[in-house]
Amino acid sequence: MATTIVPSDLIVTITESYSLNGVDYGNTMNKTYTSNGQVSQRVMSIAGKAAEGTTWTNILALTTVDGQGQVVKTDYKYFRITNLDTVNTLNLRVYNGADYVVVEVSPASSLLLMDAGIDATTASSAVTFADIQAIAGQSSSTTEAIDVEFVMVTA
Repeated sequence: MATTIVPSDLIVTITESYSLNGVDYGNTMNKTYTSNGQVSQRVMSIAGKAAEGTTWTNILALTTVDGQGQVVKTDYKYFRITNLDTVNTLNLRVYNGADYVVVEVSPASSLLLMDAGIDATTASSAVTFADIQAIAGQSSSTTEAIDVEFVMVTA
């Protein structure tokens, strides 16, 4: 297949800057993801939960083919999601084919997934990472939807 897309590098820079009693704390971290040829960016509405944990809005699927709402999971490089709501929390559910990991993303906050492997386990169980297969979300409100923005970069 002939293409005009030239793969390029994604550079993620995280800067922490904090001053307490005249002492500065923080650091800058750079990570480069090389040879990326695809990016998905979207602002979308996430429904409120009808009851605790029952309503999830599919955000992205990671499968074996590119398609509507899905990307190739073996090409995964980087995912960032930002909760654009100023009041309600985003409950984000990440699935790896066996386990769900659910995290809260506070209003006006972001979550970065800089690697594809996740696992859910107890303190005494072995950790077995597997690639992310699906990402879904829900608003912490039972009645109000929230808006989110995500960026997904793949090879």
